[in-house]
Amino acid sequence: MRVEELASAHEVSVDTVRYYQKIGLLHPPARQGRMARYDDSHVRRLGEIRRLSAAGFSLAQIGRLGDGDDDPMLVALGARHGDTLTFEELVRQSGLDEELVRLATDTGLVRPLRTSAGGADDAPDTASGASGAADGEGAMAGTLYSAGALTMLRAATELLAAEMPLDDLIGLALRHASNMEAVAADAVGLFADRFADVPTAQRADLAARLIPLVTDLVAQHFRESLVEHATERILAGDIDDEPARSDAMATDSPNARSAGDPGRRTSAGLRTRTALTLECRELSGELDPLAVFAASDAHQRVYWACPDGDLEFCALGSAFDATAEAGTDRFASVADTLSLLDVTVSGDSGHPIGPLAVGGFSFRPEAPAADSVWAPFGTGCLTVPEVLVVRRGGQSWLTSVPGAPVWPVMAASRSRVGGACATCGAADGSGVCGLAAAAGAPGADCARDGTAVRGDAGDDLTGTAAGSLADPELEAGPASDLNAAALAVLGGGYQVDDGYTGLVRRALGRIAEGGLDKVVTARELHIASGLEPIAVLNRLRSRYPSCVTFAFGCGAQTFFGATPEQLVHCDGLRLQTDALAGSGPRVGDPARDRELAAELQRDPKELTEHAMVVTDVRDTLRACGAALDAPSPTGVMELRRIMHLHTPISGRVPAGTTVLDLASALHPTAAVAGLPRRVARDWISEHEGFERGWYASPVGWTTLDGRGEFRVALRCALTGPAETRLFAGGGIVEGADPDAELTETNIKLEALLYALEDD
Repeated sequence: MRVEELASAHEVSVDTVRYYQKIGLLHPPARQGRMARYDDSHVRRLGEIRRLSAAGFSLAQIGRLGDGDDDPMLVALGARHGDTLTFEELVRQSGLDEELVRLATDTGLVRPLRTSAGGADDAPDTASGASGAADGEGAMAGTLYSAGALTMLRAATELLAAEMPLDDLIGLALRHASNMEAVAADAVGLFADRFADVPTAQRADLAARLIPLVTDLVAQHFRESLVEHATERILAGDIDDEPARSDAMATDSPNARSAGDPGRRTSAGLRTRTALTLECRELSGELDPLAVFAASDAHQRVYWACPDGDLEFCALGSAFDATAEAGTDRFASVADTLSLLDVTVSGDSGHPIGPLAVGGFSFRPEAPAADSVWAPFGTGCLTVPEVLVVRRGGQSWLTSVPGAPVWPVMAASRSRVGGACATCGAADGSGVCGLAAAAGAPGADCARDGTAVRGDAGDDLTGTAAGSLADPELEAGPASDLNAAALAVLGGGYQVDDGYTGLVRRALGRIAEGGLDKVVTARELHIASGLEPIAVLNRLRSRYPSCVTFAFGCGAQTFFGATPEQLVHCDGLRLQTDALAGSGPRVGDPARDRELAAELQRDPKELTEHAMVVTDVRDTLRACGAALDAPSPTGVMELRRIMHLHTPISGRVPAGTTVLDLASALHPTAAVAGLPRRVARDWISEHEGFERGWYASPVGWTTLDGRGEFRVALRCALTGPAETRLFAGGGIVEGADPDAELTETNIKLEALLYALEDD
């Protein structure tokens, strides 16, 4: 028979039959020339697949069973599902929004039994687009659930109405899942031993009778033990004033450790390995990580958006912290601690989905003072989050610890359903504007900026038309005048550091003495008000599409910005980095900007500064064993209000080299410290007058096998409940003009101040 006849006989699509063949469930047909012929063996096998699927087995389980191999224990377990509900029935009977039920499935709060033919598990129709579904619609049509899913969703609805903390309750309900692997292994071993000497003919009956009994026994024992132990704690008065929060940076998760603990230690002081279990799944629709960031009140949260949407993620909570130990090589200390982590991932995994470790390091290796605003950030820490939402190429994934709070993901999705930009009204689906408005933040906008990189002759090397760089919002006023309008929206005063020119003069005097060729002097701008970073982040990623937009939240403090400078990107044996030094203004008029770019490329001071950075970076990478590509020409990177001399550097690194190895060697670069590096860093500590913290420092992410990206934290700010600090700096070499350097830092501050404005 033909494939159409086989599909029709079992009421499935031709694509489903071909999909079964592709994944090895259905053996190939016989061929007569170019004609494929199916026979009774295909009819029987397809019927077997349908029968086992109806019994509750996934396609992966059916594949492991083999043709006609009905293991009695698997059959008995499949029969335990009892009555089932379709996705549509679950939505209707629960009375919940369809999007919320879909997210409950995506995040693992409710686990489907299987997906029937043509649905997401079988996937041929949906995956090929034949169904015409958009944004995941229709992907749940074939999904089946147990009746218990309805009970869980109804309970969640009532708890939500009672204003109970659902993150904690759901984490409590699911926390025992981390121990299920051991319990399941014991149960399978118990029955395997029991069935070893039982005749084959009797095994099915025995399994069907005993497995339901043991599952009931274990489930009831768990329920009664939970009540008994809770009662004892209450009677003993062992009750905290406040319930422990699983999103509070640490230990509620069954996998989590206290922040800063660099691995468990034996009595001999030797560190032991730590096991971590993660679940990863692709979400049924594209989800904006910034909306997840906005919806979360996690003590520890991270947002990261690469240029032009290449990679974007939100990381919440801490499942494992690799914290730099005092008095050590910080990068090596963190890498050593990460190496103690043994991760087991169920579902999808691998770059860019995760697992990832995210975080950063301070500019100096010394620990901040206990009362410093930077104290919560420390000198260096990379965290494997409890919840990671990744968006790339129109797809979204969720990687999480079993039992981790996933309601921020659901809240973000619910916002997505009706989300529209508060400024332009566009229903872009991000949900950011609505969430920001709900939090009392200014409305977000959708304006985007053209960004170009110009070559030696001023040619546009990115293909961006020169006319697209026109920016009517840019003003041609004096660049040294800070944008008071941007500050006024914060409702507070601000303090300008008018001692900066004196700092530059002291730097020039030190350079004239010899032994110091360049030093980067920085300043901070204090604003007497905290701010809600969500709307600012949305504007930053929109207005600076060639930069990485980032945010690291730790308690009440959030460090955020949009940095153009790549410290290092490492993917396998390939590395990529930037030399970014030498700056000038941009006014927004295309013709004038071309003239300014040409002037910048002829400026002796800026060219000298840039050449120092290029030489330092290339020499450092060669010392790491890198084989560098031929030098690239120096161009100009243009951003709003400012442009920089830019030279990309790439090459090949020795096997075993990690992104942390390279970041350790490069930080602090000559672009943010000076040359010689140690001399410049010591001068900065003695004279600059404020603590840089994570400003001008490496921030980013790494996979557990050493790939990843770190950026230099520039165009950034630290905000808390009562104060916001903005940072900017400039490279000082012989011949620098203090007033011109002040102007340059004002331009850099304006780049961030502009994003604080509510259009």
